Amino acid sequence: MNFATRWLALACCVFSVGLMAPETDEATKKEYARFEGTWSFDFVEVEGKKQPDQPFETNKTIICKGGRYVVVQGDKITRGVFKLDLTKTPKQYNFTITDGPAKGKTGPCIYELEGDTWKFCSSFRTSECPTEFATKPGSGTVFEILKHQKQSFAEALTNLERREMAGTWQAVSSSVDGRDAVGDDLKKIGLSINDEGNATFTRDGKSLLAATKIDPSQDPSWIDFTYTDGADKGRNSLGIYKMENGSLTICYAKSGYPRPSDFAPESRASLTLATYSRPKAMP
Repeated sequence: MNFATRWLALACCVFSVGLMAPETDEATKKEYARFEGTWSFDFVEVEGKKQPDQPFETNKTIICKGGRYVVVQGDKITRGVFKLDLTKTPKQYNFTITDGPAKGKTGPCIYELEGDTWKFCSSFRTSECPTEFATKPGSGTVFEILKHQKQSFAEALTNLERREMAGTWQAVSSSVDGRDAVGDDLKKIGLSINDEGNATFTRDGKSLLAATKIDPSQDPSWIDFTYTDGADKGRNSLGIYKMENGSLTICYAKSGYPRPSDFAPESRASLTLATYSRPKAMP
């Protein structure tokens, strides 16, 4: 992979999901709303050289809502946030990659958003923001044009996260009502998710909970469960989840309790908080 292609994979990450900073300006709120949805790449130019027609050797899709974004490049998923600055001409935003290969990367871009067309230009050699939507040999800039697709943010993100979550998971930490599982007890806790997003939580091989609904358009993402065994069998439980650095963290409340709002509650009473990782393949 050459330098230009490596940059494309990074530059496109400027739109990959995190939290939008609070905004009080109504015009800025409306501008964030214009980004919502799914976008595909239509044109890419690096240092004066147009890249090959699609499929580009770079990120294929951007899923965006407000200041949250996800970039999909095959099996590579990158998440981040961006903050708009409408006081500049051209308009600008600053991005921060919150999860993925380039986690922690930040930088400025200029952009133009008209109807179903999104243009942006960024520098990959300096922290300075470009001043025009053009690139030249040796300029260290990339110019890209994206087109808005019909698929909604919620639909695209749900399909993506179902695909990401599918498979077998093993608990690496688990706390119930503030009591932490350790040693052999922790090894007994597992999670299995199929391609349709249906999840089964097990303890020592026995099913305890089933999840059939996720809503990643919420912040944090929602997940709903039904107890499949015990005194609460048939009753529902409300939870939240996040995927980060290859791990899946889920926090859910006992049946009848409200959905938790974050992953660091002041009190862990009536909550189950667990982080899972995929079991390592045997050598």
